[in-house]
Amino acid sequence: MSERLLIKGGTVLSMDPAVGEIRSADVLVEDGAIAAIGAALDVSDCDVIDASGMVVMPGLVDSHRHLWYATVRGVGMDLVLRDLRTELWPKVAAHYTPDDVYVATRAAILDALDHGITTVFDWCHIINSPEHADEAVRAHRELPMRAVFGFGASMTRKLSEYSGSTAVDDDWSAIAHLRDHGLSNCDGRVTLALALQGPEANPMEASAVEIAASRELGLPMSMHVGMHEGAPPRRSIGRLAEAALLGPDMQFVHCCSTTAEELARLADAGAAVVVCPVTEIALAIGIPPTGRIRDAGLAPALGADAVCSTSGDLFDEARVALLTERCLRAERRFADAHEVESAGELGFSSREALEAVTINGARACWLGDRVGSLTVGKRADIVLLRASDLGLAPLSDVVGGVVGGAHGGNVDTVLVDGKVVKRHGRLVGVDLKAARSSLERSRDKLFAAGGFPGARPLLEG
Repeated sequence: MSERLLIKGGTVLSMDPAVGEIRSADVLVEDGAIAAIGAALDVSDCDVIDASGMVVMPGLVDSHRHLWYATVRGVGMDLVLRDLRTELWPKVAAHYTPDDVYVATRAAILDALDHGITTVFDWCHIINSPEHADEAVRAHRELPMRAVFGFGASMTRKLSEYSGSTAVDDDWSAIAHLRDHGLSNCDGRVTLALALQGPEANPMEASAVEIAASRELGLPMSMHVGMHEGAPPRRSIGRLAEAALLGPDMQFVHCCSTTAEELARLADAGAAVVVCPVTEIALAIGIPPTGRIRDAGLAPALGADAVCSTSGDLFDEARVALLTERCLRAERRFADAHEVESAGELGFSSREALEAVTINGARACWLGDRVGSLTVGKRADIVLLRASDLGLAPLSDVVGGVVGGAHGGNVDTVLVDGKVVKRHGRLVGVDLKAARSSLERSRDKLFAAGGFPGARPLLEG
């Protein structure tokens, strides 16, 4: 293909208020960036993708996903968070080799691209050795996904923390190696961040050391907080604020038990918050705080978290976030013996749900100036949905139709940096059979190594 590409005649869902939604418009891509958006652009000497009958929208942004879970897809649907700590992590995750991480990361990237996800924050907390990180990064560099690679802890450390032991990483050489080999460059397709255990796993003194190290390395950071709703509150954000450690280089995931005052502190600090609604409900972590985050003046982003207990489809996450918040708001009205008389009383809109997997997600990954909306000058990470599919047709309301009915199976075409990576419903240049076979071999080896029972036996007859 040439360096100029015209996506012609689609329904543009830009997620940029200055561009809006256009029922029939063209998007011109030059050198990997969006060069123009408008009706019937007068351009020539370019390749053309006919987008008639399709929605043209920015690629989805998954702000929090552990890609290594691809090997154990679906095994956590009837588990809770405690079961992961006592079964899945010690019996499977602790046995991952560097090759297992590579195989899982590669399969997860392909699955995400297939579902229209063009950017992912890979929160990799299975770095059992520096070689584990190298192999995860190799998978990212080989495949055309935009990513923030979150360098996390080893599974041994995670398990020891839940047993009451704490440790501080004081050897940052592996992270510095990745940084010095291009991952810290914000102009690159794969960038680097730190995935810190944070004050819910360690004493504040230990967290302060790691936060200081992150800043000395010049890297943004992410951590899980507010994960144990129903337990005594840990006030993680409050304690970080009191220690003057909050900043715009921080991303916080879940925040289910985080108080309104703590969320306000995050807003004041310019930090980002990511909700993972399906996982939070499925693993009984807590009630997704999407609306509370918005009410605090923050822009909630969404992540699929772990496919052991989710589909990995960000359209699912957007719907669950929207419907959960509406249920919570309606329940409050019902408890006061009031009817719900308007959608405004439900406090969360379908557009906000879509923003959470596009522009808000990009900002939560420190990439808001590069992706997340169809805006002239941004990178051409673009998805085309078949609006002719019966689950979307007749697309009377573009935003409502996409949030209410879209799924990964509607994704016809995907571009990352202006390069076509999926076309006519199929990933380009990918041997999916080989990826699946590698994943199955890795699973069988890991389950045998740790004595994990794996899938429930099928019933006979």
